[in-house]
Amino acid sequence: MEATTTTTAYRTGQSVTAARPLCVVIGALGGQGGSVLASWLVEAAHLAGYPAVSTSIPGVAQRTGATTYYFELFPDTDPPAEPIFSLFPSAGDVDLVVALEPTEAGRALERGLVTNSTTVITSTARAYSTAEKSVAGDGALAADAILQALAGAAQRLIGLEASNPYGRELNAMLFGAIIASGVLPLTEAHARAAIAALALAVQANLAAFRTGLDLAADWQRPENGRDTAGCCYSPPPPGLEADLAALPKPVRPLAGHALTRLVDYQDRAYARRYLDRLRALLPLDRAQENYRLTRQVAQRLGAWMSHEDIIRVAQLKTRTGRLARIRQEVGARPGEPVIVEDYLSPSRDQLVDILPPWLARLVPEGAWLGRHLRWRTFSPLGYGVMKLLAALRPVRPRSAGFIAAQQALEAWLAAVRQAAAVDYELACEAAELAVWVRGYGDVRARGQARLASILADWPARLAGDRAALRAEVSLALQAARRDPDAACGA
Repeated sequence: MEATTTTTAYRTGQSVTAARPLCVVIGALGGQGGSVLASWLVEAAHLAGYPAVSTSIPGVAQRTGATTYYFELFPDTDPPAEPIFSLFPSAGDVDLVVALEPTEAGRALERGLVTNSTTVITSTARAYSTAEKSVAGDGALAADAILQALAGAAQRLIGLEASNPYGRELNAMLFGAIIASGVLPLTEAHARAAIAALALAVQANLAAFRTGLDLAADWQRPENGRDTAGCCYSPPPPGLEADLAALPKPVRPLAGHALTRLVDYQDRAYARRYLDRLRALLPLDRAQENYRLTRQVAQRLGAWMSHEDIIRVAQLKTRTGRLARIRQEVGARPGEPVIVEDYLSPSRDQLVDILPPWLARLVPEGAWLGRHLRWRTFSPLGYGVMKLLAALRPVRPRSAGFIAAQQALEAWLAAVRQAAAVDYELACEAAELAVWVRGYGDVRARGQARLASILADWPARLAGDRAALRAEVSLALQAARRDPDAACGA
């Protein structure tokens, strides 16, 4: 929408001032294209005839390094005097916060840049930082809590469900949302012309820009009743919509996300097995607690049932489009060769786990079968071997590792159900104990052994000194999140 604002007043905090620049903060991780987004904004403003500038406060210019860009636009195409711009944002003066990662929006909130006069536009998909991934326990920040805080603090929150938080066109999608928000006096035509002027992957960015326009417009429709707590999850796979709809509403976002993952991991029968396990908990759960127990189990159960064995790794490394994505990420030109080497180190247990039980028992415990490999996945031999391993998916349910995992999983679910019958809070904590079963190789084996020791003699201990059991479970959860290796004796 075109705007002439020579007589417009803007509210900052509680005071009304004369016309001033519109202020935009862009938060991104290195490699997400925040600099390009700022350049598009400046170009679009100049094409529309508005004075505008941008500055940057770069962090590490690689992925996971925080970068901040600041943009100001004076909303008058013919100002009476040369506008005076600032080089950095001030609390209370920011009209728009744009984040390519939700924690960057949270960072702006922490700095006081998000107020009740600020619009926030953010991708809802997490791109985990090095600091989060290097924690031995659970170092991940919860996007839901950040989004809820933003919704409470900002004048308006617009969340975009980006399927790939590292995608090159994510910045173009956010650009579309900026235009759709109406905060800046820029039109779709100005934005498209800016993308074309910078001549960077024009067709792909224009398509993503269109997506951002549509998603932002859909998000802002009052009749949609968006729930920020459920905005980060995938829809259910085709054919399982009715099964998902039969679950209580608070459980559906997590369950739908898990169903998509499990169908991809194994098949629909396996996904329905997940649903059966969830339904067995519902009679023991509490609607007034928003089905907290079932939601916790839904999250941990989905991750446990889709753990990454050798078959899964091979499936992911030969997935259609992986090579094209890698070529795009490294900026390879058409016809330019790209060699992909994967570093693999399968252990004895990982190799034995994909064998049938009778054959696995014949392999001596002390045998070491693993090797450190540098595998050219997209060479004819490398790709062929990986595809052969991925083709073992139909026989996975008959493998020794799969059978052992299901037995351990059922022991955990039984403990949760037994606790739910007598102590709801303890049952919720028992559901969280599955955090021990994560990762792969020795890490996963140690965690699973630790969980088995906690669940040993569970019915008798549940009937005895329940306070002591609660204390042990609470300490085990703290250890799992803070220092699991030390707790396992590693």
